[in-house]
Amino acid sequence: MNQKFWNSPHLLITCSALLMILAWQPFGIFILSFGGFVPLFYLEEKLRTQSDKFFLLLFLSLLLWNIGVTYWIWNASAGGAIAAFIINSLLMCMPFMLMNRMMQKSDSTKAYRFFIAAWLGFEYLHLNWEISWPWLTLGNVFSSIPDIVQWYEYTGVLGGSFWVLLVNLKIYRFLKNLPEKSKAMRFSKGFNLVFFYLFVPVFLSLYILDNYKQTGKPMRVMVVQPNIDPYTDKFEGMSPEEQVVKMLNLAESAIDSSVQLICFPETALLGGLDEDHLNQNTVMNMVRVFISKHPNVQIVSGADTYRFYKSGEKLSETARMYNQDYYYDAYNAALFINQTDSVGVYHKSKLVPGVEHMPYPGLFKFLEKLAISLGGTSGSLGRDNSSKIFDLGRGNSIAPVICYESVYGDYVGNYVQQGAGLICILTNDGWWGNTPGYGQHFDYARLRAIEMRRYIARAANTGISGFIDDKGYTISKTGWWEPTVMKADIYFLNAQTFYAIYGDYIGMIAALFFFINVPALFIKKSLV
Repeated sequence: MNQKFWNSPHLLITCSALLMILAWQPFGIFILSFGGFVPLFYLEEKLRTQSDKFFLLLFLSLLLWNIGVTYWIWNASAGGAIAAFIINSLLMCMPFMLMNRMMQKSDSTKAYRFFIAAWLGFEYLHLNWEISWPWLTLGNVFSSIPDIVQWYEYTGVLGGSFWVLLVNLKIYRFLKNLPEKSKAMRFSKGFNLVFFYLFVPVFLSLYILDNYKQTGKPMRVMVVQPNIDPYTDKFEGMSPEEQVVKMLNLAESAIDSSVQLICFPETALLGGLDEDHLNQNTVMNMVRVFISKHPNVQIVSGADTYRFYKSGEKLSETARMYNQDYYYDAYNAALFINQTDSVGVYHKSKLVPGVEHMPYPGLFKFLEKLAISLGGTSGSLGRDNSSKIFDLGRGNSIAPVICYESVYGDYVGNYVQQGAGLICILTNDGWWGNTPGYGQHFDYARLRAIEMRRYIARAANTGISGFIDDKGYTISKTGWWEPTVMKADIYFLNAQTFYAIYGDYIGMIAALFFFINVPALFIKKSLV
């Protein structure tokens, strides 16, 4: 590129945004992510002493990236989309602005280290606080090509983020110093960059893949995709009984004596499901009649449930008033139903900010009415404080992961630590329409399969449903927006990966490095 390009702030920010947009689904040209931040490093150098101007242009570039990849949020809520675009872009600006300040206090090498730590710290924060939107975690960019990130079983998705950041910095410094190098030196530096920072991680991944061996017990699993429109039918147009009949008929059309587990999608069961009287509910009785005809089958299903508080019982922060004498909590839940009278219940823990809960309800409960309504239970839902597994018997347990929770690798690892041998993702994905959102969500599950070395059964209301093996490969999947059913032989695995045990340790280390270096922003030299 000529000098005019590098000297044009507007071309730099446009180029950065386009590279990052094209790297993500639906384009999936992942290699472009290795250069997506390079124009922004040039922009910082050009405007190093003009921090205000740098911030405005930086924010615009990151905003374009956010909109270009996650514009589909608009289909669910215009206001929620605007808030997500702006807040996430502002948060992404922070590592760059801190690097800019560090450049004025220390040498560039220390400033770049600080930037990597700050960015990884930001992603770690985004995975763990209540205003959480980690959709654009850099390591997610490899979700459509699991072959090259098999080492996620050791590092998790933040290992991929570190890879992207490091290569961007290496390419920037290579290009910056290129005019000063001889032809031979350029070739040598370029070869080293490509070989050690691009090819070696890929070779390592392929080596891990080639030597990975699985040992486990198979089970025939079925996923049901009812395709009930969440806007017109799910919570208004069709009765809960009609919806259950549709799902059970789909299951009946494909079931045989080999099927042992059936997965229904998120909020599949509706109709005033009081958790203290589940077996007295009409839709639950319909499911039990189905199970009585197929005694070998157990069912895990999403549900809208409620729990009423007894008189004098301590209320949660999310409790709602039913009348002057009664309070209750509403849940996005997963139910486990079999031949026994008991019903396993898990309440979704990782709730979608602004949709299923108001962040920090103890402080912001007065804003609860502003929560985005997507039908069904809206406002701040109740939740469990940790993950929970369902025991199928014979040493087999499943992880009931509900929708958005499947984006959180460390959280999914909690299920595996408890003994889950199979991950069941129950989701809707119909809120976003026929956009890249549901495809991105399906591919992110492939990263969870690698991180945990677990098979995944995914039941989505409108698609994509399907099965993913423990190497992140898609075994089979449904189309979008079609009522269908699918079954496969799935292996229950018991070994725990390094990442399942230790979680997002990379983020914790980066956050520690960041805080150690924070004083360097205010003194002459950095500490590390």
